[in-house]
Amino acid sequence: MNESPHTPSVTPTGPLRLGAVDEEILRAVNRFQYMTAAQVARLFYPNQHDDNRYVQRRLRRLAEADYLLRLRELPTPRIGSAPLVFTLADRGRRFVSGRGEVLPSAYYRPSEERAKARDNPFMEHTLAAVDVLVAAELLCQCFQVSMPRLITERQLKRMNIRVQPHGQDGRSVTVIPDAWFELEAAEEPAVAIALELDRGTEYQRSWRRKVASLTAWADGPYRSSFEADNLTVAVATSNQARRDQLRTWTRMELEAISGLHLAEIFLFTDASPVATEPVEFFFSPLWYLAGQSTPVALIDLPEEAQADHGLS
Repeated sequence: MNESPHTPSVTPTGPLRLGAVDEEILRAVNRFQYMTAAQVARLFYPNQHDDNRYVQRRLRRLAEADYLLRLRELPTPRIGSAPLVFTLADRGRRFVSGRGEVLPSAYYRPSEERAKARDNPFMEHTLAAVDVLVAAELLCQCFQVSMPRLITERQLKRMNIRVQPHGQDGRSVTVIPDAWFELEAAEEPAVAIALELDRGTEYQRSWRRKVASLTAWADGPYRSSFEADNLTVAVATSNQARRDQLRTWTRMELEAISGLHLAEIFLFTDASPVATEPVEFFFSPLWYLAGQSTPVALIDLPEEAQADHGLS
């Protein structure tokens, strides 16, 4: 029986044969570092409606062949089963690096990856960031958009960029967004986005210190470190009340540190990157500035493209 190149299979006398989609899945897990079956399904099987069962079987076989490391389940949701988290295992790391992909880190210890998965706040926060990155990847598939660069949180930590927060005494701090990436629409210049995922756990003092750090970063080492001449700090929250609370705190801090000239780099949304179509999430007016009530788009489309996609 002939196997489709897109279907992984185990032969009686040989190892798992990888098809084209398997390779793309491994590349995606390498880019994002952690993924659930639901995220893989959204990226590669958006029209499959089987509660991710097919993708779960596919990922399980890749894990059994040591291409993926299957981490523990997340807490069980009120509806449905708990999702498993996957990252690259030894064979998967060798495979993607052999295909010219750059590994996020040369350091790999399965026991440490499993320990990270047991840290629920860390893993839930990380996967929420991946939801946004998957939406950006889907946007690139369905629209004239590319993602020239992506730097994940783990890679940002290794950059170790330290700043002295504006208006605050004390030691310097390391600025580590949840991800940094560029989106380039049509012939327009690339838009650089520093992603901040809010889970509703930070109090006012902590958030305002983060704002002070981000403004010092934007005013200081950012341009030379990232070789970028623009920056948008995209803050994704879970509800409207929290979105507006963070906007208020941000405006207060910018006023306190004479940083209102950077107010326009901060954009806030409570739109879900999972429930919202990627074109809407990035191009529709779902984002709010710190001191304005009129929503704007995260990325501006050229006028001719707006009409084509009903976004004018």
